[in-house]
Amino acid sequence: MANISSSLKPHILIIPGAWYPASNLDTFIESLEAAGYSAEAFSLPSFNTSGVSVQDDEDRVKVLLTSLIDNGKDVIILAHSYGGLVAAEVIANPGLDKRAREAQGSKGGVVGIVYLAAIIPAEDEGILQLVGGKWLEYIDDTKAETEGLLYTFNPTETFHHDCSAELASSVTETLMPHSELALKTASSAVGWKDKAYDGRRAYIRCLQDKALPIGIQDHLISRSEVEWVVKSLDSSHSPFLSMPGELTRVVEEIVEEFVKS
Repeated sequence: MANISSSLKPHILIIPGAWYPASNLDTFIESLEAAGYSAEAFSLPSFNTSGVSVQDDEDRVKVLLTSLIDNGKDVIILAHSYGGLVAAEVIANPGLDKRAREAQGSKGGVVGIVYLAAIIPAEDEGILQLVGGKWLEYIDDTKAETEGLLYTFNPTETFHHDCSAELASSVTETLMPHSELALKTASSAVGWKDKAYDGRRAYIRCLQDKALPIGIQDHLISRSEVEWVVKSLDSSHSPFLSMPGELTRVVEEIVEEFVKS
């Protein structure tokens, strides 16, 4: 994006999905940085910890986001998978979006939101409700009652089947169980529908996704009844692993559209 200098490019705050540590986003972050963006990701409190709710994850993101904005940063939130549930409530505060803050003479704010093969929750809807009250077939809940944690069956095929065998194996070794409570509880608000993000909400579809199949992704976009900037990648659920450069290119296209809106 030659028409936007590095000093004006927004900071990318990445909210990971379930089961993934933030370290799996390192290569993608390096790609974003090479394109002139600052970016960061962090492991959610619900990662490998029982009894943690989606609200606990939301509180963690709010602290990070508020700190960035208070320091005058323009921020784009990029939410992957379960991270979409977390982001929905985080951005519900109308005082965070950049256009509202500019009108008040304040610097910094949320420029826009990008959902990457992510859950777009309805109000008061958690993931378990979204999938009809029964976990998807790749979710292993056999230890949920005793440990309060959810595991996964065949994560390599489910999450990153388009990676090289070596990369897929190393990534699978880093995956950890996720708090059952976080995937059962609902987000308390759905900020993605706010008019503040008209022209500045985007969805990146992953066409070969086996964790959140493309039919579900398209259903979530359609039922939201708001306009999204929609892009597609011919990837698994985890393009930040299999095609970080292509994902960066798509993010750049989205940022350009956000800035023009």
